[in-house]
Amino acid sequence: MTEPQIHERPVGGEPARTPVPRVLPYAAGFTAALLVADLGTRGYNHFHAIPAIRTFVNVDVEGNLPTWWNSALLLAVAGMALVAALLSGRDARPGRLSWLGLAAATAVLSIDESSELHERLGEVGKSWKSWAGVSLPTHAWVLPGALLAVAGTVCAVLWARDLPRDLRRGLLGALAVFLGGALGVETFNGWALEHGYSTVLMLGTLVEEGLEMSGCLVALAVLGRYVLLEHDAETGRTVVRLRDDDA
Repeated sequence: MTEPQIHERPVGGEPARTPVPRVLPYAAGFTAALLVADLGTRGYNHFHAIPAIRTFVNVDVEGNLPTWWNSALLLAVAGMALVAALLSGRDARPGRLSWLGLAAATAVLSIDESSELHERLGEVGKSWKSWAGVSLPTHAWVLPGALLAVAGTVCAVLWARDLPRDLRRGLLGALAVFLGGALGVETFNGWALEHGYSTVLMLGTLVEEGLEMSGCLVALAVLGRYVLLEHDAETGRTVVRLRDDDA
């Protein structure tokens, strides 16, 4: 097995290179399979109890296969951003600090996915509701979570200004898809839970998790057009480089 080489730009002319086959279609297929498995086991469990299997693929609980997969997708985005940081030159735009910021942000989201950090904001939300004397018909963490999401979105928009247009639009689009599920649909799901609409909650949960995973897949697809993994036919080695937008 040959060792990969990392270059910021191709050196020694332009050797013959071909893209390494991408794994993203398989990741998208596995994501779809998880959602189908949740729906299928949910229906089967209604007629014949399969608690162990049901819990293992239930997208609405933590500490199982969907949670691991969502966290892994977020870590993959963080890893791509880290590679971009390592390949970025001193005067590159965006610079290394920008890419490291993206890597850190997605790593935090991965930690949140596996350890339920945002649910812990529920105590803050409850204290705010008690102080204001109002009651929100959804999860208690939604209000402080929304404030954090707005702040994060503003930071993301400012960060993305230095990106090439396609990269900027793609990553901001991925963020919109992710937040649409993580905040928008989950807020609706909290309302469905409060009112006892179990079927609506079930379908909403599938949409929520599907959007979160899809947002990660979109981000990986966009970054995969900037961080290039290619096979060098002359050396037989795998080359990792950044796309040359000046070419």
